[in-house]
Amino acid sequence: MLQTAPNIAYLKAAWAAFAGISGPNAQQSYEAAGLSFTRVNHSTLVRKNDVQVSTMPIHYTRHELRVGFLGRIENEVRKAVNELEAVLYRDLCLPEGHEWMIELDECLRMLRRRGHRSLSILIQPDSSATPDTRVRVEMRVYLDSPRACLFASAADATTNGFVDLLEEAPKRVRVPRAANYGELAAQISSTLNEAFAAFPRAQLAA
Repeated sequence: MLQTAPNIAYLKAAWAAFAGISGPNAQQSYEAAGLSFTRVNHSTLVRKNDVQVSTMPIHYTRHELRVGFLGRIENEVRKAVNELEAVLYRDLCLPEGHEWMIELDECLRMLRRRGHRSLSILIQPDSSATPDTRVRVEMRVYLDSPRACLFASAADATTNGFVDLLEEAPKRVRVPRAANYGELAAQISSTLNEAFAAFPRAQLAA
């Protein structure tokens, strides 16, 4: 069975709907939050502007509505992570002695508890390796639309601690945006591969 792609329009609308009735907007009216409701048989269809963002029973609480948003968002987030992972696995050239890790479990815990909307993907030395050059990378991917913030540094015997590999990179490189999460992962891979290869004190690419 093929994995379907995440619905980007849904993600944007669902996060906006959740924000409209959460946190500082917890007491805001549904109308002010841009939500509309249509009863169909024994269900209530919930829309944010023109996008259906949830299906609820006839009777529900505001808390249950928020939880419903997050449940459906989580399904789309898992699809986004699958898309990211497939492209990173294909395109990203890890430095020798390093590994990458997607902090999905922690991301989903924070999403369910607080509506947290970012995912960290890390590159760091393998615990069993002692590479001459050490790299630390965080890809902070946002789950409301295909965008990210990149942080990358490296150190070897000639440096005084870690140096920023993206220090001279323009903002569009450090904070990439794309039409979908596959394109975002391809951009990130290209940026990091170039940064690893350009590090002047060691040859990083495996």
